Amino acid sequence: MVSSPQKSDTYSRLLLLLLSVSCLLLPAPVSAQNGAKGETVNISRDSTKAKQADTPKASPEKEQKASNSLNAKREKLAIEFARTHHPELADLIQRLKKHKPREYKRAVRDLDTTLTKLDRFKKRDGDRYRLTLERWEVDSRIRLLAARVSIMGSGDDQSELKTLLKQRMDLQLELLKHEKAMAEKRVQKLKKSIADIEQNHDKLVDSELTKINRSIKKSGQSNKKQK
Repeated sequence: MVSSPQKSDTYSRLLLLLLSVSCLLLPAPVSAQNGAKGETVNISRDSTKAKQADTPKASPEKEQKASNSLNAKREKLAIEFARTHHPELADLIQRLKKHKPREYKRAVRDLDTTLTKLDRFKKRDGDRYRLTLERWEVDSRIRLLAARVSIMGSGDDQSELKTLLKQRMDLQLELLKHEKAMAEKRVQKLKKSIADIEQNHDKLVDSELTKINRSIKKSGQSNKKQK
């Protein structure tokens, strides 16, 4: 039978392995180029390198300040989010708070980043928010199971891992279909804008000219009053 300290240490090792593969990061918006791969990334490597090259490095003092910038309210929301959508992960994170505070802060910051991005999706696109949240839940469970299998090894975990991978692929497909539908809507709006300009080209030009002349006239009258 595994003792409590040993069990706690195993959980900590599991979470550290989770963090080492960035399991807490939100999956990037799906695209046709990477949709079939089911990858979990935030920013392309090339984009990240470009930003690093163009942005001056912050001083150690500023980096330390940024690392401690997460307030108690955001920390509580992050833990509540994990507790709601992946209770086992929340338990693991809480175990780190006392014995590995540095890893705990890192986990909470990653969860806070996830919350921020999900909030943006929620405001702009309800369907994408729902699918992305479900994808995060499944992806987080996959990472945890993969970490457990790598440390403990379990046939049951392998079976559950395969089931979760199937779920993630299904969600990936839904996200791609949603992205395609949104892209088609944008294309339809573009076609309408093009048709409007082609059909009313001269009228639109005259309308813009009228607006400019009206603005010039008002500006001239204002200048006269000031004199």
